[in-house]
Amino acid sequence: MKTFFFFLFLILPTSFVSVYAMDDRQITEARDRYLAAVNGSRNQVKKAIKHFEKMQVSAPYNSLIKAYRGSLESVMATRVYMPWSKMKYVDLGSEKMDDVLDDMTEIHDVTSIKGTSLSLYIKSSIAQTYYRYPRYLNRYQDAKDILNEILESPQFLNSNLIFINTIYTFAAQMAENDDDKEKQTDFLSKIQW
Repeated sequence: MKTFFFFLFLILPTSFVSVYAMDDRQITEARDRYLAAVNGSRNQVKKAIKHFEKMQVSAPYNSLIKAYRGSLESVMATRVYMPWSKMKYVDLGSEKMDDVLDDMTEIHDVTSIKGTSLSLYIKSSIAQTYYRYPRYLNRYQDAKDILNEILESPQFLNSNLIFINTIYTFAAQMAENDDDKEKQTDFLSKIQW
């Protein structure tokens, strides 16, 4: 039995191991830094990108850190003025987030952060980033597809309540954006207090 677990450890992707290398405090700090930057100034976004760049040096395959960095690089596009700078940041961020989505495995589904599957947590941040993209970049449908994957995932209803409510709120917002009042009402009715 020990041999099996040792072998399993050897074949696990590095992203799995590096996520576990982060303790709860580091995960919470990364999430808080990410959320503050998303809603913050250009300088906050820049500082957060640099922070996640440094983190990626020691954990280059950490999917969560890569997703946060990609999302923030995309957010940076809204904080610069020149069109070529905007597109540079959009491309950098999109490439990282698409790579993370392509690299997801079952391990991301069974790895949990505060009661929520790592894959759902990552997909949520990516879907919300794509949702904020200008429509001419054609990522709105990607955001909807990722949101539907989250809602249909077997792990979703086993997630922590804050995450579930966040996803239902996001889904209601997207339904409102699509002018689908029935879906919007349905999602809002599922939010638990």
